[in-house]
Amino acid sequence: MLARLDSLLRKYHTLSSWLLIQVGFAAYRGVLSCGYVYDDVQLILQNPFIKNPHLWTRIFLGPLFSFEGTSSQGGFYRPLTIFSYWLVCRVAGLDPAAYHLFLLALYALSIWIVYRLGRKLLQNDLAAFAGATLWALNPLHVEVVAWVSSMSDIGCTLFYLLGFWMFLRAEEHAPENSWWHVAAAVVYFPALFFKEMAFSFPLLLLAYWFCHTSQESRLRRAINLTPYVAAVGACAVIRVAVMGHFSQNSLIRRGTSQVAWAALGLLGQHAKLFFWPVDLSEFRDFNLAASLRSPWPWAVLLVIVVAFAYRHRNPRLSFLVLWWMVALLPALNYRQLTIPIIADRFSYTASVGLCLAVGYLAFDWLPHRFPKIGQAWMMVGALAFVAAFWTVQTVRTIPHWRDNDALFDYSLRISPNAAEVHQVHGVVLQFRENDLDGAAREFRTALRLDAQSLHAVPGVTYNSYIGLGQVALLQGRDAEALEYFNKAVHLSPGSFFAYDVLGSVYFPRQDYARAAGYFQRSVQVDPQDVEARFYLGSCWMKMGK
Repeated sequence: MLARLDSLLRKYHTLSSWLLIQVGFAAYRGVLSCGYVYDDVQLILQNPFIKNPHLWTRIFLGPLFSFEGTSSQGGFYRPLTIFSYWLVCRVAGLDPAAYHLFLLALYALSIWIVYRLGRKLLQNDLAAFAGATLWALNPLHVEVVAWVSSMSDIGCTLFYLLGFWMFLRAEEHAPENSWWHVAAAVVYFPALFFKEMAFSFPLLLLAYWFCHTSQESRLRRAINLTPYVAAVGACAVIRVAVMGHFSQNSLIRRGTSQVAWAALGLLGQHAKLFFWPVDLSEFRDFNLAASLRSPWPWAVLLVIVVAFAYRHRNPRLSFLVLWWMVALLPALNYRQLTIPIIADRFSYTASVGLCLAVGYLAFDWLPHRFPKIGQAWMMVGALAFVAAFWTVQTVRTIPHWRDNDALFDYSLRISPNAAEVHQVHGVVLQFRENDLDGAAREFRTALRLDAQSLHAVPGVTYNSYIGLGQVALLQGRDAEALEYFNKAVHLSPGSFFAYDVLGSVYFPRQDYARAAGYFQRSVQVDPQDVEARFYLGSCWMKMGK
């Protein structure tokens, strides 16, 4: 039966591809009714580079948040992400449905590429179809497909997969394949300008060669690797030229044992999320001690060791396991991450390897080695059960991304130990509910949780200090308010907002000289802070300047 199914899929692979695309659209069609959430407001609605058709060149001349001024430069250079928004804006303006439709279309195209990759890697159409089906329905992808800000993940993975597909074509033309590898590197190159995780691509190629024997010499493989390394080098040069540095955080830092243990714990948690994708949250917290006490990291470590040891006996399965690990590498050094430390979107590219590995195990490896266990009806039934379970989880998760209220209400319930959720909830209580005492409690909770986390995030602490200062000011505790505002300035002197609130304290008191000093600092930090410029000019006018 399995042989007949494989033969049918091979004969009608075009129809199979179309069916997979339809499955993806059906499962994720709910994203079309979602609005802008979280970073979408900054990146699209408040981004003049997108809204102004004549500013498109500025997109390529600065970091991701350069449109906000010098205070928000950051270490991300993702111009093709912003340029994609610019293109959609030219066609459909700021209608969120258009952006969601664009992301869904790119996701559907990625499903088709995963199927094509599976056919080449596994040499079994049924296994490839099963793996691509699982990837299409994976609930971990909801964050990427439903969140417009995840264009970086969608675009990066699309060209990452296309580049690897071209690489496999190049391998088929060995030994006269140098130009094929150049073409593959050219196809892969745009992925580097969508998201930094694309830098793992050359390591993926090394993993492939590590698992698959070849008649090519090591020198020939080194030559074939050169175009991909050149693409990475060219991107690195462009990043340094534009931003003045390769990364905001130093990549050359003395390692610590905690980084290694955290990487193992994160691998375990990512594996757990893949096999049990429930209670998914954008603001997931990570407890290192608890993760290491669970069986997941140790099971993952064992599987990786087995993949290394048996790579020559089963190169396909070993490589797919290593694909998952290699694609996750950029997300395993917690010191280079913002929040959250473990996010669904980190598994988007990596899950290709695991999904195809599951398809291969179910419809190739098990039926050949354990005919009784791998009977056709059992394998098809198991796949149908997993697909149904994942589909239900996907459909249930999409509404949480409908708007900010839905996202943060759900996140507060699912991730009660995430500091940023409490900080945002404090803002809601402060401005919407006028519950100043409740807001202060939330800000203090955010400070406590952030201080206890493995990787404290200055932005959470900064905003919590400002929130506590504003609450204290409204309640008449001026000295306490100033203390909190000055703590924020000390924590992040390169951020403008604390200077704005300090200036707003002294302006109504007619202490224009002191207010002008703070507004002037704000303008120096962020020349695009129009509000600070207005009040600075007002102070000077009051002072006779």
